Amino acid sequence: MSADRRAGDSGSEPPPREPDAEDRPGVGDATMRAVLRWVAGTAAVLSVAGLLAYGPRAALGVALGGAIATANLYVFARIVDAFISRRGHTVSWTLIAMVKLTGLMGGVWLVLKTEAVSGVALMVGYASLVVGISLGTLFGPKPPAD
Repeated sequence: MSADRRAGDSGSEPPPREPDAEDRPGVGDATMRAVLRWVAGTAAVLSVAGLLAYGPRAALGVALGGAIATANLYVFARIVDAFISRRGHTVSWTLIAMVKLTGLMGGVWLVLKTEAVSGVALMVGYASLVVGISLGTLFGPKPPAD
């Protein structure tokens, strides 16, 4: 008898299965999760490049722009997923979308108004959204063929 089996264990139970995408909390399908990772990774690489080339303040601006881009895509993906799957009340997701847009615009305005970081650095970090979506779509998992 192997050391892994306990006494009285019949071994007839099936092994635990991996939950499907619908069972897992999170965002969308594997492609969307890959795109989110690419956006965050691109923001990290651009932040390090900003640190090495222009110093810590520029790196902070790029990192902040990348964090805004990643959070924006995450919330957008959750909203679209909820609309498509018809989970929850449509009104509540519409409210969340409006709060997201207001928070995004207000947060960027506040950062630029206080001159906490450079607007150019913030824009470079936010550009990780476009680059990450492109790379995640090109090199991420392919959607299943229907």
